[in-house]
Amino acid sequence: MTVKQTRLIECRAGVERLDQALELVALCAEHDASSLLLTEKALPPAFFDLSSRFAGEFIQKLVNYRLSVAGVFVDGAAYGERFGEYLNEARRGRQFRVFDDREAALAWLAEPG
Repeated sequence: MTVKQTRLIECRAGVERLDQALELVALCAEHDASSLLLTEKALPPAFFDLSSRFAGEFIQKLVNYRLSVAGVFVDGAAYGERFGEYLNEARRGRQFRVFDDREAALAWLAEPG
């Protein structure tokens, strides 16, 4: 998908394992995309359980390859207080940022620089 001349990949489903982060990196490289849009429905239950460390490790793998990653979480509070705190912090992120809706996430990914 291209938004304002920014090529990006949208992941809507299917993430089950940590190593799939590298598959997404490869997919972005294959399509010359420097940005990734993740929806909450794409992510496994382990992502929302911070004690599993899945969220941190998964996102770290993506940003290590200099991808801009936007996550769309319609109701972050539904996953508990600690995860809500994680999302609040990520709302100010530089490489990984969280949004309440897809349009805001796409606008951020399309910003230059």
